[in-house]
Amino acid sequence: MGIDDIILSYSSEHWLGPGHDDSVQRWDIGMHFKDEGPGPCFGTIELYVVDHWRSPNVVQSLDAVSVDLCEIGTALYDPELGDLRDELHEDLALPGKTTIVDRVRMDRRFRGQGLGVYLTGLALDHLSHGAGVIALFPGPLDDNAPMPPPGSWGEVDEAALAAARARLGRAWSRLGFEHYRDGTWILAPGMRTLHDALCHEQQRLQDHRWNVTFTDVSTSGAVISAGIDKVTMPKSAPHPLRSGGIEGS
Repeated sequence: MGIDDIILSYSSEHWLGPGHDDSVQRWDIGMHFKDEGPGPCFGTIELYVVDHWRSPNVVQSLDAVSVDLCEIGTALYDPELGDLRDELHEDLALPGKTTIVDRVRMDRRFRGQGLGVYLTGLALDHLSHGAGVIALFPGPLDDNAPMPPPGSWGEVDEAALAAARARLGRAWSRLGFEHYRDGTWILAPGMRTLHDALCHEQQRLQDHRWNVTFTDVSTSGAVISAGIDKVTMPKSAPHPLRSGGIEGS
């Protein structure tokens, strides 16, 4: 299996009831290898598309979804006025909605080659069409790592945390992301930034192969790796990031 054998599935909900804030739209994207259509899911991407024309205050709308999104929104928008910060608006190649990467999860057997970053970039290109602000807060590719218990958060090794964030930032920089403010990274403004990065990543991954064995397990939704029995990489296949040293992507 190679990248040409991968399918991305997109799912979203549009609530019609009165009083529902539809300015923040969630998209769930599944990563699948082909198996007579989309096969078992080996990863998921969670994105939020923000339409600031539909919200009187984007920061408040994001806060209603989650604290993490509120922090990114505060970095991008004026918390009082709810408008996009002036320097961002001036640098935009094309005005449009704001797209935020909230979470990316992937089977560990497919990590370490930059595949998750590349597929996330494809999803961003599909939903944003190169317009508006694209942002994220660099985080690991799965959310299963145990959190420290309440009361012990002060014991977290800040140096190790900073190093991990820097490493993840370098992974996302392959798509053109740059640190903006307060830990939030944005895609460098420019109509061809993401397009050019995706062309480079596609070329880098084009010859990589995964030997995937499917099982007869019935799957529903985006249950990661249910239905995937075994994954190996041919010894003859060069590691696509062997000279980059970027892991977990």
